[in-house]
Amino acid sequence: MYLEPMRKRRAPSDDTSVAARLAVLAAAAVILFAVLLFRLWFLQILSGDWYSTQADDQRLRTVSISAPRGVVYDRDGEPLVVNRAGLSVGILPMDLRSPEMVIPRLAEVLGMPEDEIWQKLEKGKSDPYRVTVIQADVPENPVVSYLKEHSLEFPGVRIEKSYLRSYPRQAFATHILGYVGEVSYDDLEKEQFRTLGPGAMVGKDGVEAVYDSKLRGVDGTRTVEVDAAGRPRRMIQEIQPQPGSNLVLTLDNELQDVAELAVVEGIERAHQEGFTDAAAGAIVALDPRTGEILAMASYPDYDLTSWVGGMKTDTYRDLTSPEGNKPFFDRAIKGLYPAASVFKPFVAAAALRNDVVDWTTVFNDPGSFKIGAQRWKCWKDDGHGDVNLVEALMVSCDTYFYNIGSMFYDMEGPIFQDGLEEFGFGRASGIDLLGEAAGRVPDKDWKRETGKSEEERLWKPGDDVNLSIGQGDLLVTPLQLAVASAALANGGDVLVPRIVRQITDGSGNVIKEFETEMRGRVELHPEELESIRRGLRLVTSDPNGTGYGAFRGFPIAVAGKTGTAERPPDDDYAWFMGYAPASAPEILVVAIIEKGGHGSSVAAPVVRRVLDQYFHTESAGPTQVEVTE
Repeated sequence: MYLEPMRKRRAPSDDTSVAARLAVLAAAAVILFAVLLFRLWFLQILSGDWYSTQADDQRLRTVSISAPRGVVYDRDGEPLVVNRAGLSVGILPMDLRSPEMVIPRLAEVLGMPEDEIWQKLEKGKSDPYRVTVIQADVPENPVVSYLKEHSLEFPGVRIEKSYLRSYPRQAFATHILGYVGEVSYDDLEKEQFRTLGPGAMVGKDGVEAVYDSKLRGVDGTRTVEVDAAGRPRRMIQEIQPQPGSNLVLTLDNELQDVAELAVVEGIERAHQEGFTDAAAGAIVALDPRTGEILAMASYPDYDLTSWVGGMKTDTYRDLTSPEGNKPFFDRAIKGLYPAASVFKPFVAAAALRNDVVDWTTVFNDPGSFKIGAQRWKCWKDDGHGDVNLVEALMVSCDTYFYNIGSMFYDMEGPIFQDGLEEFGFGRASGIDLLGEAAGRVPDKDWKRETGKSEEERLWKPGDDVNLSIGQGDLLVTPLQLAVASAALANGGDVLVPRIVRQITDGSGNVIKEFETEMRGRVELHPEELESIRRGLRLVTSDPNGTGYGAFRGFPIAVAGKTGTAERPPDDDYAWFMGYAPASAPEILVVAIIEKGGHGSSVAAPVVRRVLDQYFHTESAGPTQVEVTE
């Protein structure tokens, strides 16, 4: 038997496989420990602020404090738009629990459709940390008091103090002042609203919109600590809002009052003369030396308080119904009309400047004007006989201006149109209000582009003939006529009309002063300008003048022009333009009464009414005026 010697056993540490396994376990432990340390470092150091913020979001609530909008004054410091304190009901989306139960109850308390609340919440869901206003201008009793007493039943519902617009004069300067409303999503895409969020209140029309960034101010914030139910426990921080700047308008509030009343009186005059469809009109009164708007009225209008707290559906439906006759539409700057005979002074100016006629040029008016087989009638059936330019303006002789239009047709190029456009026709005047219409001065190019047939695309002698009396395809706004007429009154300066005079701070210090701005200049020889002015002066001072009846006995010398615009199938539109004193004009007024009939008997007394107020003459005009043009 053979016996092997016993082998010596190796220590476990000498086993390479065990050593390898231990090394792997040690490495894994080191890696896990490193990951744990890194995670702790990431959570506490890198993400500490974020988690702290998240915790604060559960503990703290920061709400916006609305800044009071600036006050709007008239030129003499009379407040036209102010603020009043109000209460609004809103919802903070992040605190809203069981909305399917809360929303129906809230709708019942507020007396509003449930769908409307859901729609507003949908708009505000993009910012769960901002209170979405559900209803503004909510009464203290019973609504607010009830919600406060039952606050636990309405989680997320907030009562906020707010500033609401208030109007010392109801239904006053509606289209000039404009209104405030909740910012839309389309608005939020615009540069000037990028800093705002859903629910912010901004200007929507009038000076409220044009000067919104100045009036709006800067909102403040209030941070409070809340408990688990979202109820406030203590104030953490409050940053006071900065009120907006104030506006001082060019308006004279008393003159504005009278202008608005005068339009209604003009409509009543039209009814008395049998033009029962008359139901609308406009007035523009400005200082021809500066372009400042002293009064501007458009009728019908409406009460701006309708927008405070949100316009009711029934109210909006009534205002937008056909019977409402477009009260949101500002006829003074957006209404487009044939100018009729109030356009003749500008035709005269173009003719004088281009040596088509001089003031002594005489044409015979037998009552009509004929080119080939086409005939145009003068407003006076038996004509005016032989008249020169001054007399033609005084009696508003159509035939005289038909001759001018025909002579312009025979000239090369758009000389006629160019002369008219220098006065500002065919383009916006640049007034600091929204939506101004540009109007239209028709020419060969326009007709070629818009005509539907080969025949309609041709520019014919009749086009210039009709244009010479402010008819045909010409369209102007009352404001354009006022600005153009001011150029005749002031010696040729085409001014940019303004509605805002100054921007001031809360202490009344002037931040910005708006100066007179010229858009252009019409160069007229003094003798030519004087002949036009003389004709306009005779309109109201000579017994043969078309405006004599309306201004008989007025103690201030007035220069003016009547107009009766044809716009089939409607009744004629009544126009009048007048400025005074005739030798050194301080005020110019343009009035139109839609479907009102005659400018001499309907629109001219409207202008006299405004001039009476401006000069404080109290010279009651005639109750009835003889119809001329």
